[in-house]
Amino acid sequence: MIRLLVSVKNVQEALDAIAAGADFIDLKDPSQGALGSLDNALCEQIVLVVNQRAMVSATIGDTHVDTQTVLDLIEEKWALGVDIVKLPWSLFFNDKHFLYALGEMLREKKMKLIAVINAEHPVNLSWISLLAETGFYGVMLDTVYKGHHLLSLMDIPMINA
Repeated sequence: MIRLLVSVKNVQEALDAIAAGADFIDLKDPSQGALGSLDNALCEQIVLVVNQRAMVSATIGDTHVDTQTVLDLIEEKWALGVDIVKLPWSLFFNDKHFLYALGEMLREKKMKLIAVINAEHPVNLSWISLLAETGFYGVMLDTVYKGHHLLSLMDIPMINA
C-alpha cells in the first residue's frame, strides 16, 4: 500500500494536501533546517484544520544542546495534538538515562515518536532495534541536502539492513 506524506508550513498548504489525498501531514519549517520546527501556534492551527483527516507529524528541530531540552520539546509538540513527533538522530541516544526517560515518556503518554536519521551521516543501524525496544514508533531515513536522493548515498542492501 502506498501512502502519501506531504510536508507543509502553513494552513493553506495543509488544506491543499488534504484535498490532494495526503495520508500524512508533516509540519516543518524548511527555512530553519531539514527538520526545522514550525511555530507551535501554527502547528496547533493546522492540527485543528486537518481535524483527523490525516495523521499529523511535527518535528522538534535540528539541533539541541542537552537532553532535557529534547524531552521538553517533544512534550511541547505532543501537547499540540499531533499524532507523531519526529526528532533528529542524536548522540544523546548514547545516553542510557535519556533513552530510559524517552521510554517512560512514550509509555506514559502513549506517544508516537520517530527518530530521523540523516542519510548523509549514516549511523550504526543496529541502534534501530534499541529504539524499537525503547518504544519508538519508527525510524526514518532522510536526506538533509535535498539535492541528493537516498540511493545515491546508500544502496538497497544497506537500507534493508
